[in-house]
Amino acid sequence: MYLINVRLRAPEIAGRLAPPGGRMSAREIRRLLLVLAEPEEGLEHVYGEERAGGVDLGLFIRRPTLDAAESAAARLCGRCLDGVPELAGWSLLGCGTDLALALAHFEASGGQACQRPAIAAR
Repeated sequence: MYLINVRLRAPEIAGRLAPPGGRMSAREIRRLLLVLAEPEEGLEHVYGEERAGGVDLGLFIRRPTLDAAESAAARLCGRCLDGVPELAGWSLLGCGTDLALALAHFEASGGQACQRPAIAAR
């Protein structure tokens, strides 16, 4: 199983990003991906978190190789962005095992994003 990081950019309205209240939430996008996933794409779980510019997602995909997992994630995200009217104007900024995206999430969370509850409680 591979963790594929996905970054979706929210649409712009009059040259500015749509406010979070006026766009799909990470929870809604997560549900859409789970519904739209084809069995052969191997999607097992999706984690989503809203950010100022859109949504960051972690797709846990069971495929035989990293390339196959990244391709499956890209196809799924493309299908979601192209086929769901509520996502009109959204764009895919990144899709892969990019460590920089994971580190940005870690920094934004104040170092808490990668800690398991048992560790954080000590």
